[in-house]
Amino acid sequence: MEFKIRRRRRTSHSRKTFTSEDLQFLLQLPVFAIVSLLAPEKRWQAACMTIERLKGASSSLGDGCVRQTLASFGLTGADDQRRIGAMRSEHHVQIVRERLAGWKPDIELRGRQQLDAARNAGHGAVLWIAHFSFNALAAKMAFAGAGLEVFHVSRPEHGFTKSRFGIRFLNPIRTGAELKYAAGRIVIDRANPAASMHEARRLLRANKFVSITAGAWEGELLVKARIGQSAIELSSGAPRLAKIAGTPLLPVFVVRDDSTGKFRVTVDRPIDLDGHRDRAELLQSATQEFADRHLPFLAACPHQWRDWEKLTAFNPH
Repeated sequence: MEFKIRRRRRTSHSRKTFTSEDLQFLLQLPVFAIVSLLAPEKRWQAACMTIERLKGASSSLGDGCVRQTLASFGLTGADDQRRIGAMRSEHHVQIVRERLAGWKPDIELRGRQQLDAARNAGHGAVLWIAHFSFNALAAKMAFAGAGLEVFHVSRPEHGFTKSRFGIRFLNPIRTGAELKYAAGRIVIDRANPAASMHEARRLLRANKFVSITAGAWEGELLVKARIGQSAIELSSGAPRLAKIAGTPLLPVFVVRDDSTGKFRVTVDRPIDLDGHRDRAELLQSATQEFADRHLPFLAACPHQWRDWEKLTAFNPH
């Protein structure tokens, strides 16, 4: 049973100068700095859980069939919601620590052979990075440590907030930390979105790697895929780019083993982009296969996935 592909309706909007999101982050930033510098890394998670509890009551995650999906992965109550929030806060602690004093986590890169095979073929690869809490920095560290040049495609407001103040003063805290390990950043120009894809194709022709975080923030075409009894909508940019460039599409999953503190960056086997009747079938098949590859990681580390709140009821029509 197939979902329909949705074309995004573009709307023009003015960006706010300053928002409550900016104020919230400014209030939390000194706390993140204190935790990152004074607490041992193994205590960061507990500290971030305390931060989440101090925020007060948590909203429930979904309803109906979405709640059934959450329950199937062991997510049943407010404490699970707080643990998910704590993972996000801990990622902020990691970013702040990297900017202030450097951060040297224990990272294991799995699936290196997939990257080597792509580079040996001479066309690089598109790395479709699943939206887990720790993917942004740990993945870039792993790739840089392996001597790989990876250029990341990102939004203009990539970082902590979306306001003009946030983009100017807050988000560089994060982008600066990430660019220490990425080969470069391809910023999407919404007035000319094709330009970023042209730049990505140029890099792939030069046998570089291009990474794209899975999400529905950008892109003209959005595709739904099924996870349990629910659905997630993702931009089709990664499979479209890989197909046009004739390069492998490699899923990447970043999770942390909470018992050891080790981060595992797993580069999975390529998603099949051949043998489809048309573009719609290709995009639907690739997106569903990518969603299916999530399942073992969701089962092992459910609190680390960032997109539970984006699930909707499964409805193929």
